[in-house]
Amino acid sequence: MDNDIAIEVLNLSKSYRLYEKPSGRIKEILFNSSKVKYTEKYALRDLSFCVRKGETFGIVGDNGAGKSTLLKLITGVAKPSEGKVNINGKVSALLELGAGFNQEYTGIENIYLNGSMMGFSNEEMDKKLPDIVNFADIGQYINQKVKTYSSGMFARLAFSVAINVEPEVLIVDEALSVGDVFFQNKCFKKFEELKEKGVTILFVSHDIQSVKQMCNRALWLENGMQRLIGDSVTVCNSYSNSVYEKNGKDNSSLGNRNNEIGEEQYDELTLENDNFPPIHYTEESILNDSVEIISCFLTDEENRIISDCEINKTYKVNLVFRAKNIINQCIAGFVLESKKGQWMINSNSVICGKKIPYDVKAGTLNKVIFEFKMPAFMRGEYVIGCALSNGTKDNYEILTWLYNVVGINIINNGNNSGIIDVETKITWYSKKESVYE
Repeated sequence: MDNDIAIEVLNLSKSYRLYEKPSGRIKEILFNSSKVKYTEKYALRDLSFCVRKGETFGIVGDNGAGKSTLLKLITGVAKPSEGKVNINGKVSALLELGAGFNQEYTGIENIYLNGSMMGFSNEEMDKKLPDIVNFADIGQYINQKVKTYSSGMFARLAFSVAINVEPEVLIVDEALSVGDVFFQNKCFKKFEELKEKGVTILFVSHDIQSVKQMCNRALWLENGMQRLIGDSVTVCNSYSNSVYEKNGKDNSSLGNRNNEIGEEQYDELTLENDNFPPIHYTEESILNDSVEIISCFLTDEENRIISDCEINKTYKVNLVFRAKNIINQCIAGFVLESKKGQWMINSNSVICGKKIPYDVKAGTLNKVIFEFKMPAFMRGEYVIGCALSNGTKDNYEILTWLYNVVGINIINNGNNSGIIDVETKITWYSKKESVYE
């Protein structure tokens, strides 16, 4: 294995025997009988990939896709049926909630138990104890038996132990989903700190936005096999599309609710010039035979096509599409994303419209314009995606979704280092206290 590789998975498979009768396993063990009937069930099959040192690698997939099984094989909790896993570095893992904890031990005792399992002496854990206790922040419960803990307290202690033992490879399953928002924020800040130190992170989550934002690359597992591996944004978008197609609709947030749009308009003049900028398709795009988005571009107040945007100025996202068939209750929308895939703006016609959804006739060329004032986002590069669907606000189906069709650069000469700058009024009061006289 190359020295710059932290995790190497080679032709990995894990299978289980499902017996027709509960007694089948016992008969096979006691009598070594070949007559016992069973079915071979694969949780993982012929999986190969590698994670480089310092990389943050995400794993996505439906429940039962094999994500947790893969982590158990990587950490050595389970043995593979075929293939092998090579690890280069000290591993710290946060798997199933409470894994590795003795329910009859106190929090303090479990800290030392986990430390000994990872090869640390009691003297070494004495030095790490204050940082672990402070990060967990569960107060006097640290001296209580962990069987009395809530799931959130469990997560706090387990994560605190995992990150404070100087791991070279950190493996995190869905355990963080049980923590409160303040603890989750604390954990993600710690992730960034570990990434800066060059720690390799393997991150499994159903929170697709977190995977897109945190991870360099990602693996999509489906039925125990690799469906796609690549940069995290491409993999997550492709996985999300698959979920949309299977569910028949998108149940995610429909965006901002404070927008307004004018009355329905069908202006022939806006469609006279059909020389629209060509569309940029990506591999993860959702396409549909009944409708085709032929252009999407950004214009300023003077209707000039632009890519550089200044904050607090008005811009228009122009979406041009051709309807080949009738589309009843058509909904149009766009998303502005950061380079890491974080949704900054999400707007569509069903939210901000008055008489929309709009019934689109077959054989028509349509143009939808979204006019908005650019918020004071942090300067840098962003991308715009667009979509068409049909239905209602609560029940609709994605027809076509094009990711990353427009690249823009936001110019912000302010001093903000956060995601968005807001106009702030500051009032400062001061009073002399008699104690200092």
